[in-house]
Amino acid sequence: MKTPQAKLPLLIITALLIYALPLMSQAQGFATVLSPFEGVQGGSDIVGAIRKIVNALLILVAIIAVIAIIFGSITAATSGTDDDRAARAKNNILFALLGLIIIGLSVVLVNFILSAVS
Repeated sequence: MKTPQAKLPLLIITALLIYALPLMSQAQGFATVLSPFEGVQGGSDIVGAIRKIVNALLILVAIIAVIAIIFGSITAATSGTDDDRAARAKNNILFALLGLIIIGLSVVLVNFILSAVS
C-alpha cells in the first residue's frame, strides 16, 4: 500500500485533470459550453424558463458531486493503513462518479424532452 506522501502527487494530478480537461476541450473547439442561465434557444417562454431552472439545478448538483470526488480523494490519500477508511473513500468516489454520469444523462434527457415540447 502506498504511503500518503506517495498518493499526494496522484491526488494533485487528478484534481488538475478534473479542472483542466473541460477547459482544454473547449479551447480546441470540441465543445460549446452553454450558459446554464440561458436556454438552448434563449427564449422567454415557459419552456425556456423551465430549461434554465433545470440546467441551473443540475449544474449545482454536479458541483456537489465534484466536491464529493475531491473529498473522497483527500480521504483516500490520508487514510494511511486504515483499510475501512480507504474503502469508504473509494465508495464515495465511485458513487460521486456514478452521480455525475446520471447528471449528464439527465441533462441530455431534459433538453431532449423540452426541445420536443417546444
